[in-house]
Amino acid sequence: SRSQRYPALAPGKYRFEVRSRIGQGEWGPVEALDFQVMAAWWQTWWFRGLSVLALALFGVLAVWGRVAALHHRNRILEAMVAQRTEELAKANEALQNQSLTDPLTGLRNRRYLSVCMPEDVAQVKRVHRDAVAGRKDRMALNIDLIFIMVDIDHFKAVNDQYGHAAGDRVLQQVAEIIRNATRDSDTVVRWGGEEFLAFLPDVDQKTAMSLAQKVCQEIRESIFPCGKEKIHLTMTMGAAVYEEEEILDAIIKKADIAVYYGKKNGRNQVVLFDPSMKE
Repeated sequence: SRSQRYPALAPGKYRFEVRSRIGQGEWGPVEALDFQVMAAWWQTWWFRGLSVLALALFGVLAVWGRVAALHHRNRILEAMVAQRTEELAKANEALQNQSLTDPLTGLRNRRYLSVCMPEDVAQVKRVHRDAVAGRKDRMALNIDLIFIMVDIDHFKAVNDQYGHAAGDRVLQQVAEIIRNATRDSDTVVRWGGEEFLAFLPDVDQKTAMSLAQKVCQEIRESIFPCGKEKIHLTMTMGAAVYEEEEILDAIIKKADIAVYYGKKNGRNQVVLFDPSMKE
């Protein structure tokens, strides 16, 4: 008994031909057997089609996943850059504010005037031009820009008698009083030593003088602790109204002259600059 095996035939139709003989006799005629090898399920066309489709879908998903991962990474990087940019902006703003702020009182410093005042002055000029074009009264429109120089009377005696630490605390308290008495739109600057400068936009002379008198009165009525003692202080204030095309130094000089006249005539008062005043 003989057998023949073909274990790896591909699916399809086949013909198996065979002939035989007995001993050394003649070969007999060819006998044929037709048969068909059926395809396994993984060899079918629909399986192969689904496999190709699945492979293509896997490729698309792989590409989509890669693109999505890159977009996600880009969003993270953009968020990090935005956060870093915001931090740098805040740091720069803090540095800018620090450069424009007096460290003792927390008020603006003299540098602030040169940096920010030109814009305020330009705005006042525009408003003045509009008022003139409309032939309206400036006083009635509250459009003036008024500078008020503040000088603490006899402050040197405070430093000499109670020490500079007590003097610094007095300056801080005075700064707080002025800041609380002025409007949110006003700016108070520590001009130097015991001098402060306030500039009031969009105001008329009457309102500005009333505000200055209020500050002068509050200082006069306040108590300033200096060590174990409590003292009273007064201040002299000089006000000057911005005039068209006037430079910053000139208007501040006029306020300073008004302070000089106030000190010369008894201190503890508010003086509005008048062109008749001389240095």
